[in-house]
Amino acid sequence: MGEVQVQELFDGALEYLELLAAEAHPARFDEPVDAARRAGADHDTLAALDRVRRLARDIQTNFQRRQERDTRHATLLDAAREFIHPHDFGELLRLTCRRARTLFSLDMAYISLHDPVTGVGTVQAMDGHCSALTPGFTVPRGAGLGNAATATNAPYWTSDYLNDTTITHSPEIDSTVRAEGLRAVIAVPLRSNGTYLGALYAGHRAVRHFTPEEVAQMGTLGEMAAAALDTMKWVESVRAGARESADEALAVERELRMAQRLARAQSALLDEVADGAGPRQLLTTVAELLDGWVLLEDADGQARGSAGVPPLTPPDPAALRAVALEAHADRRVVPCGADHWVAPVFSDRTQLGQLVLHRTTPLDEDTTRLVYACARVVALVMRRRGGPEDPAAREELLEALLTPGPGSANRLRTQARAVGLDLSEPYVVLAARPTDGMTDRVRAWARAYARDRHGLQVCRDDHVALLLPGEDAVAEGHATTGRAATAGCPVTVGVDGPLTGPEPVAPAYRRAVRALGALATLGATCCVASAGDLGSLTMLLTEERDVDAFVRHTIGPVLDFDAQRSADLVVTLDAYFLSGGSPTRAAEQLFIHPNTVSRRLERVSELLGAGWQEQAKSLEIQLALRIHRIRQSLESKDEPARPEGPAAPDALDAV
Repeated sequence: MGEVQVQELFDGALEYLELLAAEAHPARFDEPVDAARRAGADHDTLAALDRVRRLARDIQTNFQRRQERDTRHATLLDAAREFIHPHDFGELLRLTCRRARTLFSLDMAYISLHDPVTGVGTVQAMDGHCSALTPGFTVPRGAGLGNAATATNAPYWTSDYLNDTTITHSPEIDSTVRAEGLRAVIAVPLRSNGTYLGALYAGHRAVRHFTPEEVAQMGTLGEMAAAALDTMKWVESVRAGARESADEALAVERELRMAQRLARAQSALLDEVADGAGPRQLLTTVAELLDGWVLLEDADGQARGSAGVPPLTPPDPAALRAVALEAHADRRVVPCGADHWVAPVFSDRTQLGQLVLHRTTPLDEDTTRLVYACARVVALVMRRRGGPEDPAAREELLEALLTPGPGSANRLRTQARAVGLDLSEPYVVLAARPTDGMTDRVRAWARAYARDRHGLQVCRDDHVALLLPGEDAVAEGHATTGRAATAGCPVTVGVDGPLTGPEPVAPAYRRAVRALGALATLGATCCVASAGDLGSLTMLLTEERDVDAFVRHTIGPVLDFDAQRSADLVVTLDAYFLSGGSPTRAAEQLFIHPNTVSRRLERVSELLGAGWQEQAKSLEIQLALRIHRIRQSLESKDEPARPEGPAAPDALDAV
């Protein structure tokens, strides 16, 4: 190569170095070769310059790649710094998608999170223009790039998704990819500390071949994002635990303050009770504690005192009555309208009255508990000062009437007068069993009903015992079932009466209970019956079979007459029924004159009433006679048999 050629080659190489130094556009790299060609350079010189051009382009390409790599590294570093800063979980997901899209200049990116319970992945966040893909999209199992990336625990990519036959396709994913117009897609598994969190996806709407370096950098971004997401989950769980602990601490502190407030209030009230304060004096303290007007009513709804500034519009008495029933039934403070509340005043399930509060500000939970506590302290004073209207005393009286002791009649009369009850007036006894069982609502209704009727009540086992003034037991029973149904406490009632005096209460109550038991055996509910209505059914259908009472109730007057007169009315009745109701055939069986049988039957009519031969009544009499005859035969089985023959005339025959 001559000296001129060497100089031309040197000049051309120097020009390429200048282009590289100036970071010229690749199109300008053809200018030195074209200039040498126009200057008439020979073939060897042009070939050498062409080689220099290719080397210069390679140097420029490598430089640009290093610049892009450095830019991506800087971007990854920026992303790491952003991941370190505090975010909420959703913001961190969106930040990861934005970094993945911008890192490689892609069209869109999204993240699906794995649900360890259901085992499915759901799209939670995205970045870039999306039309078909929306949050909540469920990634089908076993298909798509995400499942492949999870299986290999490494990034998985394709340059043209829909035309790639190496991918397991699914109609759902293909439809979404087609709707978004995606071609190149890459998926990176998000895994931290051995826990699979989900997958990061990025896509391009043109065919693109991801370089190994791009794949590696995308994998690095996925690792950083997974670590940040795992940390954020832990942070959020810690925050949630801290918030829960703080809430619990606040609740405990609030409960403590309320307990201290209640303790102070109860202490102040109990001090007044110990000093002998009455209801009116106590109400003044209660009104100050509750910052309102308070009214104390007794069990009859009568005002016992009030304190504070009364409301401009007094509460409706009918509404107060209904709310008081609910308050006693549920043992809680019940609102009455917008600015009144009713608290039950009770002692040992005994309704003493109600405390009515009026205030302009609503009650919170703490103040409601304070109202209830005040009502409980007021109950102490009312119970201590119990008088004729004391519910506890009235219940104790009925208990004593139902289980009297020897010689207790005079004492019971005295107790009855003390509570304002005159047992010389007719009364009836009821046993009412609620169909839904004994509840506080039933007890509250029973107290209110007995108070309204100026009677007595007590709850026993599965029913309520009632003693009410009246002369028609069945009518009183129907009135009771009607009132109970209106109060939402349907009952079935057994009745007995009318009666007077304390002695008949206990046996009447037993008859009413037997009638109630017979109704239960018959499957009858919400109805009324007496032992007289059911007759022998009360003995046949109940567990407590009082045979003596049945016989005495049915043919007692006849038995007494025979015992006092040595008459044979029972024998005559037996013969009369055995002969089919024929006095003539009965006389033949007894070997006496038919007129004697007729006179004896007339006496039976006087003793048992004119209707004793009616079908229902006669059936009861025949059953009682048979029981009486069997019992007599059992009692005299060891005695010598009575000689058969005509009956001796008794004193009745001579009348």
